[in-house]
Amino acid sequence: MPKADTSVKWFHSDMPGAPVLRGEPGALIELLDACLINGFDPRTPDSITVAGEVATVTLGGGNPFERHAVVTITGASAAGLNAEWRIATSAASSFTFACPGVADGTATGASVRRAPAGWGKPFSAANKGVYQSADPLSTQLYLRVDDTDARYTRVRGYESMTGVDTGTGLFPTLAQHAETLWTWLKSTTADTTPHKWRLFADGRFFWLLLDGRVGYAPTPNLFGDVIKVLPSDAYHCLIAANISASPANNGEGHAGTNLTSNSTTRRYFARAIGQTGGPVPHYGTALAAVNDWCGTAFSAAPNAAGDVYIGSEVFLQDSEAWTGAHRGRLPGIRSSIQTNIGADLTVLEAGGRAYMVVEQARGNNAPSGGGFAFVDITGPWR
Repeated sequence: MPKADTSVKWFHSDMPGAPVLRGEPGALIELLDACLINGFDPRTPDSITVAGEVATVTLGGGNPFERHAVVTITGASAAGLNAEWRIATSAASSFTFACPGVADGTATGASVRRAPAGWGKPFSAANKGVYQSADPLSTQLYLRVDDTDARYTRVRGYESMTGVDTGTGLFPTLAQHAETLWTWLKSTTADTTPHKWRLFADGRFFWLLLDGRVGYAPTPNLFGDVIKVLPSDAYHCLIAANISASPANNGEGHAGTNLTSNSTTRRYFARAIGQTGGPVPHYGTALAAVNDWCGTAFSAAPNAAGDVYIGSEVFLQDSEAWTGAHRGRLPGIRSSIQTNIGADLTVLEAGGRAYMVVEQARGNNAPSGGGFAFVDITGPWR
């Protein structure tokens, strides 16, 4: 049995030990550090037993790790176990994973935690951080996060940075969007009320959904490299955000609310496909989309035959017009042509892959029951 791919990680606020999204400075930095850099919820196994290249990890105090989740093991006496692993089966007090090449036996001294996505953080300051893909095959462009406000976080892409507040090649530029009008919403109120969130990532791209307004579907935020069309494209790094410092609704003015629309000066590539000039917005479309919204088209699932359809990938073009050059595809995200495809975080399996149903805000007033999409949680995305 081959080792399962571990490049795709997924996290959400319902997980034990997950960081708490709230209306306080630094709360989103804590979340990004936990998911992208450090991982979270370390546990000490009672035992790790390997038999026939399958490891069984026993956690007498309760197993918080779900099937398909990726964990990292450190400190095990069997050195071959000290790596990342995707969980094959999960029970109340144990989980298993395939570990080809590891000899039969029992390991001691181990610690297990939810594995991070493997990004870097080259610069930081109080309630600020700069994140960068650690994958040498990525564009290596930067995400600057200013989390000094309680309610919203200012974000911006950079082509080059030499410090947490110093860089060049902003995308979008300040002329395209003022610093205070390009944000990720944490909370509409400055308090400790917890908010729902989800994050899906590989080593080059992440999709972050934040429920900044309690009771409303989370709004998607994007950063990282899409799956490019041209091998020579060195600026296929994408960012999406709100265009309001404190939107009244989760979906207000948010590009990511509509993954398959042309609404958009809210999503930007670092440069156009010609590799010159400044940032350009993009148009997104899914081949299966009947109208603009992912997960609000066609008919309810399941259909008369009992089927749920996992739709096409989301294709991206330069500029806001559908006539723009085909630039690439959103990693890991699949559209839905049906409504009611399942409860948020439901896992469906098809074609040897697992897909998680994700609820997302779909417009300026998008309460629960908004749009839906699928995320491939098996990987790899590329």
